[in-house]
Amino acid sequence: MKRLMLLLILISFSYFLHIPHYVELNNLAIIEGIGVSFKNNHYTIYLKEIIPIKDEQGINYEYNYYQEDGKTIKKAFNKIQNKTKKKLYLKEAKFLVTNLKTSEKITHELKIKTKNIHHVKENVLKKLKQLD
Repeated sequence: MKRLMLLLILISFSYFLHIPHYVELNNLAIIEGIGVSFKNNHYTIYLKEIIPIKDEQGINYEYNYYQEDGKTIKKAFNKIQNKTKKKLYLKEAKFLVTNLKTSEKITHELKIKTKNIHHVKENVLKKLKQLD
């Protein structure tokens, strides 16, 4: 009887605990920087993926850029997600570059918490490529 109660308790806990799905590292796009531009009632999202490359001197980094437009931030992001075969990992993004006056809408819709937020008037993609 005690084992049955213990089993029922463990099963009930499994409904409340969220265990993330396993994703192979090769199938994960680790996003280092995010850029959001707003022009002519359209958002353009830029994602900077960091790709570590191991060689004799240590680890070097290469970058891959994703870009998509949409009427909303979420629609533009979903277009990028649908285009790439990798799962986009935004939680550890180091910086956000935007030409908007505030970044609250971006951080809320993409569910990110970046420490470095750059508000620029110039080209967002150009600034995104400059930052490391």
